[in-house]
Amino acid sequence: MGIKKAGFALVAASALVLSACSGPASSESGSDDAGKATAALPASDYNKVDPADLKEGGTLRLAIAGLPTNFNSLHVNGNTTETSDIWGWANTGNFIYADDASWEVNKDFVESYDVSNKADGDAKMTVTLKLNPEAKWYDGTPINVADYQASWNACKSQDTGYDCASTDGWEHIISIEQGADEYEVVAKFKIEYPDWSAILGSRYAAAGMADQAMFNEGWATTDVNVLNKFVAGPFKFKSIDEGAKRVTLEQNEKWWGEKPKLDTITFSVLDTKAQPQAFANNELDVVDNVLEAAAYELIKGRQDADIKQSASTVWRHITLNSNAEALSDVKVRRAIQKGIDSADFLATDMAGLPVEGLDLSLGNHFFMPGQAGYEDHAVKFDPEGAMKDLEELGFKMNETTKLFEKDGKPLSFNFTRFPGIPASDNAAALLKEHMKAIGINVNFVDVPPAEFANVLEAGEFESVTFGWRGTPYPMANVGQIYGPGSASNFSKVDDPKIAEYVEKIAAETDNAKRVKLTNEVDKVIWDNVMTIPLYYRAKLMAIPSNLANYGATAFQTFLPEHVGYTK
Repeated sequence: MGIKKAGFALVAASALVLSACSGPASSESGSDDAGKATAALPASDYNKVDPADLKEGGTLRLAIAGLPTNFNSLHVNGNTTETSDIWGWANTGNFIYADDASWEVNKDFVESYDVSNKADGDAKMTVTLKLNPEAKWYDGTPINVADYQASWNACKSQDTGYDCASTDGWEHIISIEQGADEYEVVAKFKIEYPDWSAILGSRYAAAGMADQAMFNEGWATTDVNVLNKFVAGPFKFKSIDEGAKRVTLEQNEKWWGEKPKLDTITFSVLDTKAQPQAFANNELDVVDNVLEAAAYELIKGRQDADIKQSASTVWRHITLNSNAEALSDVKVRRAIQKGIDSADFLATDMAGLPVEGLDLSLGNHFFMPGQAGYEDHAVKFDPEGAMKDLEELGFKMNETTKLFEKDGKPLSFNFTRFPGIPASDNAAALLKEHMKAIGINVNFVDVPPAEFANVLEAGEFESVTFGWRGTPYPMANVGQIYGPGSASNFSKVDDPKIAEYVEKIAAETDNAKRVKLTNEVDKVIWDNVMTIPLYYRAKLMAIPSNLANYGATAFQTFLPEHVGYTK
């Protein structure tokens, strides 16, 4: 399962993934150093074909880990990869990204834009979007300035009553006003905000942001008549079958852009372990993430299988909840961090996959290895040092149980495991083994994968592993996961130093200085032991050989209307 946003998105063990407002990605949209996520992997790998040469019609059968519990991508519960993947077909973005993370406007929605850094009262920067007047929501309502105003009103601060996944970026806007007409959006920022396109790259129907109840609960539905009000793309919702656990999209007859090649797209809930077999049986067209050696061998057996591999922005980690009694002391968390050998997690999860020669270790919460700005701040695996630290904290080793104790109470914490998700099962076993070696007990709390997002939002865990999926804005949303009070700060660590860095990074226009500040706050985050990066994934995808304009990528936009099958 996963969570997504303009920045970080949740990514689960084998399927648990959250979206982020930012994340390991390129250093700046359009910068010379963009797209260097990994030196040994291509930025994109897919079958590029002129859409005019593709067949008309057909169905693309995709898999998801679970039905979204909330279809509002701005909501903390809707910030999942499942939600964002579905809306990618039904509410296309304002910008089209190339494989190097540079972008251009999507003329179906935005005719042009202008950025002015000329001071205007309290505003230090003004961004003007000229919208395409032909663009409309499915109910016929024009897409105009009101939609942008509604999103800003919902997410401009943490005390609006709207449960936004992140306020990053929105909080720097002073106003969003109408320009020459309703199709000219004028956004005034209180700072020169380099990553303005991260928040103005999407649009959400004002009707879905109308009030707190609508924002928080109105999208938590399977009624396609409700969800279609928020559609602005080549496809619309045809049905959501809760029994079959399937979302079906069909061509949007009111779409004003180029006619799609495909007739329908289905998203079927399939256990991660079941997806390779479904692909091998020609019951599924795409395995989005091939995560195990057995799955890799299985999918290769399909006659028309085409394996694609590229760089990615997905990175796995362990989050420690500082509200848990045993984890409330940062010094204990630091000892735990020293006792974790991330190389074991990488070797176990990637065993048997075609990653030989690739260094997928990760020592930064924002930049990828090989990317301009990357510095390795990972804490060295040091079990002896971890045990020494615990002894200095007053813990005594019980020679019978081989566990540290204080006041007769063993040092122990819980790990939330999602049974059936291989990476979650693997992480549980490895974490228990590593912690046992330094005298800490780990108890397992099993939760159905479908409850992944709910468990995170409620903070009903002590430790957990999943993945974050980033976007081309690694420095845009530092506050989303690590900022005090952020709904997506699942570690619940509130460090004012991080808040200070969030403000500095957002306002810094010199890229070199901005990278320096980001690496400085990365060290603070490592020191707080909020999330412990384990490794980042190579994107390994299985598709049929006749599928075109869709495949593995870190950044590139695959336009829904261009995806189809060769003749």
